Amino acid sequence: VHDWLFIDSYLPYGIGLREALPSLKCKVFAWTHSAPSQRPDLKDNPHANRYNLNSDRIKLVYLNHEKVIDLAEMYGAWAKDVRVVYNARDPRTFWDLHPLVERIVNEYNILEADIITVYPLSTPRTISGKGLDKVIRLHAGLKKIGYSTRLIVPNAHANGHKEKRLIAETQIWAAELGIGHEELIFTSLTSTEYEMGAPPKAVSDFFRLGNVFIFPTTSEVCSLVLLEAMMSGNLLVLNKAVESLREFGGNDALYFDFAYREPKEVNERYYEDLAKIVASEFENNKSLQVKRQAFKQHSLEKLGRDLELLINEYDTRD
Repeated sequence: VHDWLFIDSYLPYGIGLREALPSLKCKVFAWTHSAPSQRPDLKDNPHANRYNLNSDRIKLVYLNHEKVIDLAEMYGAWAKDVRVVYNARDPRTFWDLHPLVERIVNEYNILEADIITVYPLSTPRTISGKGLDKVIRLHAGLKKIGYSTRLIVPNAHANGHKEKRLIAETQIWAAELGIGHEELIFTSLTSTEYEMGAPPKAVSDFFRLGNVFIFPTTSEVCSLVLLEAMMSGNLLVLNKAVESLREFGGNDALYFDFAYREPKEVNERYYEDLAKIVASEFENNKSLQVKRQAFKQHSLEKLGRDLELLINEYDTRD
């Protein structure tokens, strides 16, 4: 119930609920959406019901931890009678996401990831030209140092046998580095409808979800995907060998040598070192951290888990 015990105009509902509890034998979670006030001294006044739980089967639910004690005192209860469940504000409902984006968010648990990279490209140039293998190596490094990652590839021109084989080979190779199919996501594989490319609206939505744009491209004039990543507030990780990229990223991007070639074990350590640099910049970027927190702490899935814990705890205590 929402504010039934709190708002004066809901007084009849609050009284009726508590009088009915013995016969209903149900759990009651009383959400409170406003700051608590001082408990008044009311005698022979029906509004005294608004300041008493009058039942050990009612649990108060508040939206933050700061006022838990104040809320308990307002009802003459204890802190143990109050639980905290945050409001949900999920990008799937707040941003009106494209159906393709919403589907991928749902199927691949995108909002739970720490690092989300979006890299739109043409499938024939996946490795030669766009260097997706370097992005995968960097994600493997990030995962190795403790981050959960998602690499979303809105790929175009993927309807031919050669291109489909390239995608499959890339997935196999990525899995050997520890990046599984649930972490490396090609949009062309979701439906034949998207084999020739994802709609601009979907690409825009993907970029808004993203937070770290890794761009090991070997040649660019004035990259549109770079501009899209910039407008979407992504941390930029660019190829320092492509000098034109610095004209756009300036001093506000990381620049790495993506042409580094050494024996396998040395190469892995190199990308792990790069991952540590990215992680340091990422952790110190306040805007990206609050975005990460909003996705993880205020998604519909998080709300569902909180409610499940609430109900299961009540079952144990009951």
